[in-house]
Amino acid sequence: MDKKISIRSAAIIAAASSAITFAAACTFAFQVCGSNMKDVKEFSDKYQRLHVVDEKINEMYYKDVDEESVLNSAIKGLVSGLDDKYSKYMTPEEYDQSVANAKGSINGVGITANMDDNGYILVIEVKEDSPAAKAGIKPDDLIVSVNGKDVVETGYQESVKAIRGKKGTNVTVTVRRNGKDSDYTLTRQEIQEVTASGEMLENNIGYIRITHYKETTESQFNEALDKLVKDGAKAIVFDVRDNGGGLVSAVEGCLDPLLPKADVATAIYRDGSTDVICRSDADELDLPMAVLVNGGTASAAELFASALRDFDKAVLIGENTFGKGIMQDSIPLDDGGGLTVTIAKYKTAKSECYHGVGLKPDYTVALPKDTDISKLEHKEDAQLKKALSVIFDKK
Repeated sequence: MDKKISIRSAAIIAAASSAITFAAACTFAFQVCGSNMKDVKEFSDKYQRLHVVDEKINEMYYKDVDEESVLNSAIKGLVSGLDDKYSKYMTPEEYDQSVANAKGSINGVGITANMDDNGYILVIEVKEDSPAAKAGIKPDDLIVSVNGKDVVETGYQESVKAIRGKKGTNVTVTVRRNGKDSDYTLTRQEIQEVTASGEMLENNIGYIRITHYKETTESQFNEALDKLVKDGAKAIVFDVRDNGGGLVSAVEGCLDPLLPKADVATAIYRDGSTDVICRSDADELDLPMAVLVNGGTASAAELFASALRDFDKAVLIGENTFGKGIMQDSIPLDDGGGLTVTIAKYKTAKSECYHGVGLKPDYTVALPKDTDISKLEHKEDAQLKKALSVIFDKK
């Protein structure tokens, strides 16, 4: 069979959400030396139907087919056939980005940006001591060109991707400020994302905001926690609102200093087997605590909140959480891409799985719809005010 046709046939098999089942049946049949040849025949018959479709596409489609694009889309279609929005196939570029995202750091120049109305890169924030900051780039600057290529012509996403790159390499950006363009050559460096930070509020109540759970979160969290305790915090409010989750290992690292020695969370697999996925040691923080939650609190963030409540360490304040109590595993594939598959549901030590239900707060306090938590001032935050009130009464 022609190689090109074989690739497309494989793609169609994937799109039909049956290649894995067929391939497994075929492989098994040959491994047992033909004892299951009925399975092989069924595989062959189904493959033939798919091959006929492939031939018709070859014969009838009105323009050339991009083989790589078709194959990627078809494999994505295979995984989407699981009807699980958390399982996905990633192209090599997407997988590399996923790995970098989980690390909580990226090689770049230290800017946060959005696309402006004309399609250019609008600088929103410049990280302190970053290459961009040292060069004098400021919020509200427009990046109109990257390495001499116009951002609009190249495309916003591609231009942003071009700014990132290998640590120690250079990128030249053209920045427009007040109608004047200036070129800056920046040396990329590893930029660490801040996912956990703390501050002391009035009455010596500590406040720690956790935006994600990534590889860098544990160290940032513990640094913030240690400083607040050292500075005399008499209680702690943890804010995991709009935290969509992340790495279970990062959650474990944040819970460990707060909880007594215990198995904190358990995964339940398809065959009924279980595995402890989160533990804590004997050291625990003995302070009043509260956790702020909302509808954007999901997955690992829900695990954090649920575990603290399970062990009577904290009360939950805010709105009902998202309800994602299933976990995924991601593996690299030979083509450089990756596969993320939901492998288990999980539950905390003293509660049932909250998947599809979420966590009901102990004190329900609603905020106006579409409130941006990241921009909400403490003095305007009704949920935080309630937490401070509850904690003050517990002290």
